[in-house]
Amino acid sequence: MSYRGLVLPQAAAAFVGRGGRDLPLALAAPTEPLEAGRPLRLVGPKGEALGLALADPENERLRVMARADEGFDAVAPPFFAARVERALGLRRDLGLVGERSACRLVHGAGDGLPGFAMDLLSPWAVLYVYSRAFVPFGQLVAQAAIEQASLRGVVVKVRSRGAASQQKVKQDAVGEAPPETLVVEERGVPFDVHPGRGLNTGLFTDMREHRHSLARFTAGKAVLNGFAYTGTLSVVAARAGARSVTTVDLSSGVLGWARDNFRLSGLDPMAPAFAFEASDAGRFLDGASRAGRRFDVILLDPPAFSAARGASFAIDRDYPELVAGACRVLSEGGLLWLACNARTSPLLPLAEEGFRRARRQATLLETGGLPPDHPTVPAQPEDRYLQVGLFRPE
Repeated sequence: MSYRGLVLPQAAAAFVGRGGRDLPLALAAPTEPLEAGRPLRLVGPKGEALGLALADPENERLRVMARADEGFDAVAPPFFAARVERALGLRRDLGLVGERSACRLVHGAGDGLPGFAMDLLSPWAVLYVYSRAFVPFGQLVAQAAIEQASLRGVVVKVRSRGAASQQKVKQDAVGEAPPETLVVEERGVPFDVHPGRGLNTGLFTDMREHRHSLARFTAGKAVLNGFAYTGTLSVVAARAGARSVTTVDLSSGVLGWARDNFRLSGLDPMAPAFAFEASDAGRFLDGASRAGRRFDVILLDPPAFSAARGASFAIDRDYPELVAGACRVLSEGGLLWLACNARTSPLLPLAEEGFRRARRQATLLETGGLPPDHPTVPAQPEDRYLQVGLFRPE
Protein backbone atom coordinates (compact mmCIF):
# COMPACT_ATOMS: atom_id res chain seq x y z
CA MET A 1 0.00 0.00 0.00
CA SER A 2 1.35 3.43 -0.91
CA TYR A 3 2.17 5.94 1.80
CA ARG A 4 0.38 9.24 1.66
CA GLY A 5 2.18 12.32 2.94
CA LEU A 6 0.44 14.38 5.60
CA VAL A 7 1.75 17.78 6.71
CA LEU A 8 1.07 18.38 10.40
CA PRO A 9 0.52 21.78 12.02
CA GLN A 10 3.05 22.90 14.61
CA ALA A 11 1.11 21.67 17.67
CA ALA A 12 0.69 18.18 16.20
CA ALA A 13 4.36 18.06 15.13
CA ALA A 14 5.37 19.05 18.66
CA PHE A 15 3.23 16.23 20.10
CA VAL A 16 5.03 13.70 17.89
CA GLY A 17 8.38 15.26 18.79
CA ARG A 18 7.65 14.74 22.50
CA GLY A 19 7.11 11.03 21.85
CA GLY A 20 3.32 11.07 21.51
CA ARG A 21 1.91 8.03 19.72
CA ASP A 22 -1.87 8.54 19.77
CA LEU A 23 -2.24 11.81 17.90
CA PRO A 24 -5.77 13.26 18.10
CA LEU A 25 -7.21 13.68 14.63
CA ALA A 26 -8.46 17.14 15.57
CA LEU A 27 -4.90 18.18 16.40
CA ALA A 28 -3.54 16.71 13.15
CA ALA A 29 -6.22 18.67 11.23
CA PRO A 30 -6.18 16.74 7.92
CA THR A 31 -7.80 18.66 5.08
CA GLU A 32 -9.70 15.63 3.76
CA PRO A 33 -11.02 12.34 5.20
CA LEU A 34 -8.46 9.61 5.85
CA GLU A 35 -9.04 5.97 4.95
CA ALA A 36 -8.95 3.72 8.01
CA GLY A 37 -5.71 1.75 8.19
CA ARG A 38 -4.02 3.92 5.57
CA PRO A 39 -0.26 4.28 6.18
CA LEU A 40 0.95 7.87 6.30
CA ARG A 41 4.29 9.67 6.17
CA LEU A 42 4.10 12.51 8.63
CA VAL A 43 5.78 15.77 7.71
CA GLY A 44 6.34 18.84 9.87
CA PRO A 45 5.35 22.39 8.91
CA LYS A 46 8.90 23.06 7.61
CA GLY A 47 8.94 19.90 5.50
CA GLU A 48 10.89 17.81 8.00
CA ALA A 49 10.18 14.07 8.23
CA LEU A 50 8.43 13.17 11.48
CA GLY A 51 7.63 9.48 11.09
CA LEU A 52 5.09 6.88 10.02
CA ALA A 53 1.48 6.57 11.15
CA LEU A 54 -1.68 4.57 10.54
CA ALA A 55 -4.97 6.40 10.14
CA ASP A 56 -7.58 5.45 12.73
CA PRO A 57 -10.63 7.65 12.10
CA GLU A 58 -12.81 5.17 14.00
CA ASN A 59 -11.10 6.31 17.22
CA GLU A 60 -10.35 9.82 15.94
CA ARG A 61 -6.60 9.20 16.09
CA LEU A 62 -3.49 8.94 14.02
CA ARG A 63 -1.45 6.08 15.45
CA VAL A 64 2.21 7.13 15.24
CA MET A 65 3.97 3.82 14.71
CA ALA A 66 7.53 5.08 14.24
CA ARG A 67 9.33 8.38 14.59
CA ALA A 68 11.73 9.40 11.86
CA ASP A 69 14.74 8.90 14.16
CA GLU A 70 13.84 5.24 14.75
CA GLY A 71 14.98 4.22 11.27
CA PHE A 72 11.93 2.35 9.95
CA ASP A 73 10.92 3.00 6.34
CA ALA A 74 7.67 0.99 6.37
CA VAL A 75 5.05 -0.40 8.74
CA ALA A 76 5.77 -3.94 7.61
CA PRO A 77 6.66 -7.36 9.11
CA PRO A 78 10.24 -6.34 10.12
CA PHE A 79 8.81 -3.36 11.99
CA PHE A 80 6.34 -5.47 13.98
CA ALA A 81 8.98 -8.14 14.66
CA ALA A 82 11.31 -5.48 16.09
CA ARG A 83 8.57 -3.98 18.26
CA VAL A 84 7.56 -7.37 19.69
CA GLU A 85 11.19 -8.32 20.28
CA ARG A 86 11.74 -5.17 22.33
CA ALA A 87 8.50 -5.62 24.28
CA LEU A 88 9.27 -9.27 25.02
CA GLY A 89 12.78 -8.35 26.15
CA LEU A 90 11.40 -5.91 28.72
CA ARG A 91 9.06 -8.52 30.21
CA ARG A 92 11.89 -11.04 30.36
CA ASP A 93 14.06 -8.50 32.15
CA LEU A 94 11.21 -8.01 34.62
CA GLY A 95 11.06 -11.76 35.24
CA LEU A 96 7.49 -12.04 34.00
CA VAL A 97 7.88 -14.56 31.15
CA GLY A 98 7.85 -18.25 31.89
CA GLU A 99 5.79 -21.39 31.81
CA ARG A 100 2.12 -20.62 32.58
CA SER A 101 2.95 -16.94 33.14
CA ALA A 102 0.51 -14.06 32.76
CA CYS A 103 1.48 -10.46 32.01
CA ARG A 104 0.92 -7.61 29.56
CA LEU A 105 3.20 -8.37 26.63
CA VAL A 106 2.36 -5.33 24.48
CA HIS A 107 0.91 -2.13 25.91
CA GLY A 108 0.03 0.24 23.11
CA ALA A 109 1.95 3.50 22.87
CA GLY A 110 4.37 2.52 25.64
CA ASP A 111 5.66 -0.32 23.49
CA GLY A 112 5.56 1.63 20.24
CA LEU A 113 2.43 -0.17 19.05
CA PRO A 114 -0.45 2.27 19.56
CA GLY A 115 -3.83 0.72 18.86
CA PHE A 116 -2.74 -2.72 20.13
CA ALA A 117 -2.53 -4.47 23.49
CA MET A 118 -1.53 -8.07 24.14
CA ASP A 119 -1.78 -10.22 27.27
CA LEU A 120 0.50 -13.22 27.58
CA LEU A 121 -1.36 -16.23 28.99
CA SER A 122 1.40 -18.71 28.34
CA PRO A 123 1.57 -20.65 26.08
CA TRP A 124 -1.12 -18.52 24.39
CA ALA A 125 -1.75 -14.80 24.18
CA VAL A 126 -4.71 -12.51 23.58
CA LEU A 127 -4.21 -9.53 21.27
CA TYR A 128 -6.65 -6.62 21.43
CA VAL A 129 -6.94 -4.58 18.24
CA TYR A 130 -8.75 -1.26 18.64
CA SER A 131 -9.75 -0.68 15.02
CA ARG A 132 -11.23 -3.09 12.52
CA ALA A 133 -8.93 -1.68 9.84
CA PHE A 134 -5.89 -2.69 11.92
CA VAL A 135 -6.65 -6.43 11.85
CA PRO A 136 -4.10 -7.23 9.07
CA PHE A 137 -1.42 -5.44 11.10
CA GLY A 138 -2.60 -7.26 14.23
CA GLN A 139 -2.03 -10.57 12.51
CA LEU A 140 1.58 -9.52 11.94
CA VAL A 141 1.92 -8.66 15.63
CA ALA A 142 0.44 -12.04 16.56
CA GLN A 143 2.73 -13.94 14.22
CA ALA A 144 5.79 -12.15 15.59
CA ALA A 145 4.73 -13.03 19.16
CA ILE A 146 4.20 -16.70 18.27
CA GLU A 147 7.67 -16.94 16.77
CA GLN A 148 9.58 -14.97 19.40
CA ALA A 149 7.80 -16.12 22.56
CA SER A 150 7.31 -19.72 21.38
CA LEU A 151 3.55 -19.45 21.73
CA ARG A 152 1.08 -22.01 20.46
CA GLY A 153 -1.33 -19.36 19.26
CA VAL A 154 -2.77 -15.86 19.69
CA VAL A 155 -6.45 -14.95 19.94
CA VAL A 156 -7.05 -11.67 18.12
CA LYS A 157 -9.97 -9.70 19.57
CA VAL A 158 -11.24 -6.63 17.76
CA ARG A 159 -12.60 -3.96 20.08
CA SER A 160 -14.45 -1.48 17.91
CA ARG A 161 -16.85 1.17 19.08
CA GLY A 162 -20.36 1.30 17.68
CA ALA A 163 -22.58 3.62 19.67
CA ALA A 164 -20.75 5.89 22.07
CA SER A 165 -21.37 3.67 25.09
CA GLN A 166 -21.39 0.29 23.38
CA GLN A 167 -18.44 -1.96 22.64
CA LYS A 168 -18.51 -4.91 20.26
CA VAL A 169 -15.93 -7.67 20.12
CA LYS A 170 -15.01 -9.91 17.22
CA GLN A 171 -12.27 -12.51 17.47
CA ASP A 172 -10.18 -14.97 15.51
CA ALA A 173 -7.04 -17.02 16.14
CA VAL A 174 -3.56 -16.95 14.64
CA GLY A 175 -1.84 -20.29 15.09
CA GLU A 176 -3.46 -22.87 17.32
CA ALA A 177 -6.78 -21.99 18.95
CA PRO A 178 -6.62 -22.10 22.77
CA PRO A 179 -8.60 -24.48 24.97
CA GLU A 180 -11.80 -23.15 26.52
CA THR A 181 -10.10 -22.83 29.91
CA LEU A 182 -6.44 -22.41 30.77
CA VAL A 183 -4.59 -22.18 34.08
CA VAL A 184 -1.91 -19.49 34.40
CA GLU A 185 0.08 -18.36 37.42
CA GLU A 186 0.95 -15.06 39.09
CA ARG A 187 3.67 -15.34 41.71
CA GLY A 188 2.82 -18.99 42.10
CA VAL A 189 -0.93 -18.38 42.48
CA PRO A 190 -2.97 -20.25 39.85
CA PHE A 191 -5.91 -18.62 38.10
CA ASP A 192 -8.39 -19.97 35.58
CA VAL A 193 -8.58 -17.89 32.39
CA HIS A 194 -10.76 -18.14 29.30
CA PRO A 195 -8.71 -16.71 26.41
CA GLY A 196 -11.27 -17.39 23.71
CA ARG A 197 -14.44 -16.23 25.46
CA GLY A 198 -15.88 -12.76 25.10
CA LEU A 199 -13.94 -9.56 25.70
CA ASN A 200 -12.18 -10.29 29.00
CA THR A 201 -10.20 -13.38 29.96
CA GLY A 202 -10.93 -13.42 33.70
CA LEU A 203 -7.61 -11.91 34.79
CA PHE A 204 -6.70 -8.23 34.60
CA THR A 205 -2.92 -8.11 34.30
CA ASP A 206 -2.74 -4.44 35.28
CA MET A 207 -3.82 -5.36 38.83
CA ARG A 208 -1.04 -7.93 39.43
CA GLU A 209 1.11 -5.92 41.87
CA HIS A 210 -1.88 -4.57 43.78
CA ARG A 211 -3.52 -7.99 43.88
CA HIS A 212 -0.59 -9.62 45.62
CA SER A 213 0.07 -6.67 47.93
CA LEU A 214 -3.21 -7.55 49.68
CA ALA A 215 -1.41 -10.35 51.50
CA ARG A 216 0.32 -7.71 53.66
CA PHE A 217 -2.84 -6.63 55.47
CA THR A 218 -5.53 -9.29 55.11
CA ALA A 219 -4.19 -12.08 57.36
CA GLY A 220 -6.61 -12.73 60.21
CA LYS A 221 -9.09 -10.15 58.88
CA ALA A 222 -12.71 -10.25 57.79
CA VAL A 223 -12.46 -9.22 54.12
CA LEU A 224 -15.21 -8.00 51.80
CA ASN A 225 -14.52 -7.93 48.05
CA GLY A 226 -17.12 -5.95 46.13
CA PHE A 227 -17.22 -6.02 42.29
CA ALA A 228 -15.24 -9.24 42.68
CA TYR A 229 -15.50 -10.53 39.09
CA THR A 230 -13.59 -13.86 39.09
CA GLY A 231 -12.48 -13.48 42.69
CA THR A 232 -8.74 -13.06 42.16
CA LEU A 233 -8.44 -10.53 45.00
CA SER A 234 -10.46 -12.84 47.24
CA VAL A 235 -8.13 -15.75 46.48
CA VAL A 236 -5.04 -13.76 47.46
CA ALA A 237 -6.69 -12.66 50.72
CA ALA A 238 -7.81 -16.20 51.53
CA ARG A 239 -4.35 -17.62 50.79
CA ALA A 240 -2.86 -14.97 53.09
CA GLY A 241 -4.94 -16.33 55.98
CA ALA A 242 -7.93 -14.00 56.10
CA ARG A 243 -10.35 -14.96 58.88
CA SER A 244 -13.24 -14.71 56.41
CA VAL A 245 -13.69 -13.61 52.80
CA THR A 246 -17.01 -12.43 51.35
CA THR A 247 -16.98 -12.26 47.55
CA VAL A 248 -19.69 -10.12 45.95
CA ASP A 249 -20.54 -9.74 42.28
CA LEU A 250 -23.74 -9.11 40.37
CA SER A 251 -23.12 -12.12 38.10
CA SER A 252 -23.67 -15.59 39.51
CA GLY A 253 -21.73 -16.93 36.52
CA VAL A 254 -18.49 -15.19 37.43
CA LEU A 255 -18.98 -16.21 41.05
CA GLY A 256 -18.85 -19.80 39.85
CA TRP A 257 -15.59 -18.90 38.14
CA ALA A 258 -14.39 -17.38 41.45
CA ARG A 259 -15.16 -20.64 43.25
CA ASP A 260 -13.05 -22.47 40.65
CA ASN A 261 -10.16 -20.11 41.41
CA PHE A 262 -10.50 -20.94 45.10
CA ARG A 263 -10.32 -24.65 44.31
CA LEU A 264 -7.18 -24.16 42.21
CA SER A 265 -5.47 -22.82 45.34
CA GLY A 266 -6.64 -25.75 47.45
CA LEU A 267 -9.30 -23.63 49.16
CA ASP A 268 -12.76 -25.08 49.74
CA PRO A 269 -15.28 -22.45 48.56
CA MET A 270 -17.95 -24.22 50.64
CA ALA A 271 -16.01 -23.65 53.88
CA PRO A 272 -17.83 -21.47 56.47
CA ALA A 273 -15.12 -18.79 56.21
CA PHE A 274 -15.97 -18.11 52.57
CA ALA A 275 -19.19 -16.58 51.24
CA PHE A 276 -20.19 -15.76 47.65
CA GLU A 277 -23.01 -13.27 47.17
CA ALA A 278 -24.69 -12.53 43.81
CA SER A 279 -25.62 -8.93 44.45
CA ASP A 280 -25.09 -5.35 43.40
CA ALA A 281 -22.29 -4.03 45.61
CA GLY A 282 -24.21 -0.96 46.72
CA ARG A 283 -27.28 -2.96 47.71
CA PHE A 284 -25.07 -5.47 49.54
CA LEU A 285 -23.44 -2.67 51.56
CA ASP A 286 -26.86 -1.24 52.44
CA GLY A 287 -28.09 -4.63 53.61
CA ALA A 288 -24.92 -5.30 55.57
CA SER A 289 -25.28 -1.95 57.31
CA ARG A 290 -28.89 -2.65 58.29
CA ALA A 291 -27.84 -6.06 59.62
CA GLY A 292 -25.02 -4.58 61.68
CA ARG A 293 -22.31 -6.52 59.84
CA ARG A 294 -18.69 -5.31 59.97
CA PHE A 295 -15.59 -6.01 57.88
CA ASP A 296 -11.94 -5.27 58.66
CA VAL A 297 -10.84 -4.81 55.04
CA ILE A 298 -13.08 -3.75 52.16
CA LEU A 299 -11.92 -3.98 48.53
CA LEU A 300 -13.74 -1.97 45.85
CA ASP A 301 -12.71 -2.08 42.20
CA PRO A 302 -15.78 -0.99 40.21
CA PRO A 303 -16.00 -0.57 36.43
CA ALA A 304 -15.95 2.95 35.03
CA PHE A 305 -19.46 2.30 33.70
CA SER A 306 -21.87 -0.61 33.77
CA ALA A 307 -25.51 -1.22 32.94
CA ALA A 308 -25.46 -4.97 33.55
CA ARG A 309 -28.65 -6.70 34.67
CA GLY A 310 -30.48 -3.45 35.23
CA ALA A 311 -27.99 -2.18 37.82
CA SER A 312 -26.55 1.01 36.36
CA PHE A 313 -23.20 2.27 37.67
CA ALA A 314 -21.26 5.36 36.58
CA ILE A 315 -18.06 6.03 38.48
CA ASP A 316 -18.30 9.81 38.78
CA ARG A 317 -21.93 9.63 39.90
CA ASP A 318 -21.91 6.54 42.10
CA TYR A 319 -18.42 5.95 43.55
CA PRO A 320 -18.72 8.50 46.40
CA GLU A 321 -21.90 6.86 47.72
CA LEU A 322 -20.25 3.46 47.40
CA VAL A 323 -17.32 4.70 49.52
CA ALA A 324 -19.77 6.12 52.06
CA GLY A 325 -21.60 2.79 52.21
CA ALA A 326 -18.33 0.94 52.76
CA CYS A 327 -17.43 3.26 55.64
CA ARG A 328 -20.69 2.34 57.37
CA VAL A 329 -19.74 -1.36 57.55
CA LEU A 330 -16.01 -0.94 58.15
CA SER A 331 -14.85 -1.98 61.60
CA GLU A 332 -12.92 0.44 63.81
CA GLY A 333 -9.37 0.72 62.53
CA GLY A 334 -10.34 -1.05 59.31
CA LEU A 335 -8.82 -0.49 55.88
CA LEU A 336 -10.54 0.58 52.68
CA TRP A 337 -8.78 -0.38 49.42
CA LEU A 338 -10.12 1.53 46.41
CA ALA A 339 -9.33 1.21 42.71
CA CYS A 340 -10.39 3.34 39.75
CA ASN A 341 -9.83 2.53 36.07
CA ALA A 342 -11.38 5.65 34.53
CA ARG A 343 -8.91 7.86 32.67
CA THR A 344 -10.79 11.07 33.40
CA SER A 345 -11.96 10.37 36.97
CA PRO A 346 -9.38 11.11 39.69
CA LEU A 347 -9.76 8.65 42.55
CA LEU A 348 -8.84 10.92 45.47
CA PRO A 349 -11.63 13.51 45.00
CA LEU A 350 -14.19 10.71 44.58
CA ALA A 351 -12.97 9.03 47.76
CA GLU A 352 -12.90 12.35 49.65
CA GLU A 353 -16.51 13.03 48.72
CA GLY A 354 -17.46 9.56 49.94
CA PHE A 355 -15.78 10.15 53.30
CA ARG A 356 -17.56 13.50 53.58
CA ARG A 357 -20.94 11.84 53.00
CA ALA A 358 -20.12 9.24 55.63
CA ARG A 359 -18.97 12.02 58.00
CA ARG A 360 -15.59 10.38 58.33
CA GLN A 361 -12.02 11.59 58.05
CA ALA A 362 -9.50 9.27 56.45
CA THR A 363 -5.76 8.79 56.25
CA LEU A 364 -4.26 7.88 52.88
CA LEU A 365 -1.70 5.15 53.51
CA GLU A 366 -0.45 4.56 49.98
CA THR A 367 -1.26 5.02 46.32
CA GLY A 368 -0.36 3.05 43.21
CA GLY A 369 -0.79 2.84 39.49
CA LEU A 370 0.15 0.69 36.54
CA PRO A 371 2.82 -2.03 36.87
CA PRO A 372 6.01 -1.90 34.75
CA ASP A 373 4.68 -4.26 32.08
CA HIS A 374 2.14 -1.51 31.28
CA PRO A 375 4.55 1.23 30.12
CA THR A 376 3.30 4.61 28.95
CA VAL A 377 4.83 7.67 27.26
CA PRO A 378 5.14 10.99 29.14
CA ALA A 379 3.36 12.86 26.34
CA GLN A 380 0.15 10.89 27.08
CA PRO A 381 -0.53 11.15 30.83
CA GLU A 382 -4.13 10.02 30.23
CA ASP A 383 -2.80 6.53 29.49
CA ARG A 384 -1.85 6.12 33.15
CA TYR A 385 -5.45 5.25 33.93
CA LEU A 386 -5.12 2.91 36.93
CA GLN A 387 -5.39 4.50 40.37
CA VAL A 388 -5.29 2.54 43.62
CA GLY A 389 -5.46 3.94 47.14
CA LEU A 390 -5.33 2.36 50.60
CA PHE A 391 -7.24 4.38 53.20
CA ARG A 392 -7.84 4.18 56.91
CA PRO A 393 -11.05 6.00 57.81
CA GLU A 394 -11.14 7.54 61.29
